Amino acid sequence: MSLSDLAAIGSFISGLAVLGSLIFVGFQLRQNTQAVRAGASQAHSNNWQQITMEVVESGDFARVWRLGLDGIECLTDDERVRFYAFAGATLRFFEGAHVQWRHGQLDKEHWQNVEKTAIDFTATSGFKFYWAARHHWLSPEFQNWYESLSQERAHELYGKQAVPLEVENARNRA
Repeated sequence: MSLSDLAAIGSFISGLAVLGSLIFVGFQLRQNTQAVRAGASQAHSNNWQQITMEVVESGDFARVWRLGLDGIECLTDDERVRFYAFAGATLRFFEGAHVQWRHGQLDKEHWQNVEKTAIDFTATSGFKFYWAARHHWLSPEFQNWYESLSQERAHELYGKQAVPLEVENARNRA
């Protein structure tokens, strides 16, 4: 075997080693992407739980939240501030999820839950009032998405049974 034959074999083997390394790196990147997405989904769930705990843990605030969703005119000035702060936090959560979704960092299931919840909130008088007053605090892309949501698919938030508004409207017309 000549020296040039050995060089060719060595070059072939080193090419295989590089190919193997690239496959390994690709596999590691895929696993890392899955881990990042799982972490983002867990953080998403934790953030939503943290937001909702204010309503769960405080009967006083649960009343403010419920009344505010129906319309802020019945709230005192201090209650209106609390409602606005919570509605703002909720919309910031939706906006953060929207950004994660656009960047492929949020699972489809979590995104669908955010979208359904946002649809339900868009139909409330309180959120309509808040949106009119404060939507400029949110990104233009998020504003476009939020305003495109169909209120026809909304469900009552805290009623005795969740009935789509379109069904409830049909009942009321009958």
